[in-house]
Formats: sequence, structure tokens, C-alpha cells
Amino acid sequence: MPVSFYQAIPTVLHHVLLSDPSSILDVGVGFGKYGVLIRENMEVPFERYYKEQWIVRVDGVEAYEQYRNPIHDYVYNHVHYGDILNVHSQLQKYDCVLLIDVLEHFTKEEGHLVLETLLQHTNKALIVSTPLYPAHQTEYLGNTFEEHKSRWEKEDFRNYKCEYWIQYILDNGAQFIKLYPTIE
Repeated sequence: MPVSFYQAIPTVLHHVLLSDPSSILDVGVGFGKYGVLIRENMEVPFERYYKEQWIVRVDGVEAYEQYRNPIHDYVYNHVHYGDILNVHSQLQKYDCVLLIDVLEHFTKEEGHLVLETLLQHTNKALIVSTPLYPAHQTEYLGNTFEEHKSRWEKEDFRNYKCEYWIQYILDNGAQFIKLYPTIE
């Protein structure tokens, strides 16, 4: 479904704010929750309430264009519609990239390709969250991208410069991985 654990919101936002980004890419926009929360936490407290006052660039990628809604058009500077592996060449570099409850929708091989691709578009941090135990999930509202194809564990991130932690939520939980780009 185009949603994620609401309990993870404070952790995700905390790490976004720690990155002090002037540009953010939200991969897997879904309904648009993180776009709204980013604006609320990075613009409104600084008296930038209206869209024409906003200074943080917030772009998104959503694989399923039928999820497009007024939130996408208002909150995001631009949303690219299509599979991240097909639209990445249209992307700029971003201080912070979000991949929240998206990785489990790829096979492990595809997922590592997604991570490597996104790190090439990341200046400061790529923030990833994925369920500890992804539920069985097939298409949702005709969106075959919603199928869960993999379960990720800490060992899957051993070849990346990253931090890893778990937040237990009910009988499941979220894994958080904050990956850093390699400086060349």
C-alpha cells in the first residue's frame, strides 16, 4: 500500500533534519506523507508558510502514476513518475534521499542496484527504512509495484558505509539504514 508505519515518522524526520538538507528526494512518494511532513518541519517554523516562500527543494519519484493526487502537485517541486531504475537519469543530486518502505518491493539484486543508483544522486545521506518482516503483499489498486519481493537484514548492508538500527513496532518493526555516499 502507498503508506508506511506511522510509528517510524519521528525517526525518519529526525535523521532528515540532522542532514540539514537544502534538497530532498522522496523515492516512493505514495500518498505524499513525507513531502507534507518535510514542509511542515523545514519551512513552516521559519515563517515560510506559502509555497512561493519555500526554499528547500523536495522532489519525488512514484512508480505508479495513478497515485498522483493534489498533495503531489502542491507539496513537491517535481514528481517523476516511473520505476526508479528507469527515471534515475532525470534526477539531480540531493542532500538527502528517502527510500522509506520501498526496498522490499525489489528483489535483492534489484534492490542493491537501486541503492547504488541512489547513492550516485546523494550528497549527504540516503535514509532507508524497510520492515523487519514484510507481510505477504501482492498488487494494491492494480499497482503491481506493491508486491513484496524481498526481506532485508543487517548483513545485506555490510558493503556500504552506513549506520543501522531497529525500531520495534507491535509484532514487527522497522529497520533503518542511513547510507553515506563514497567521497571520490
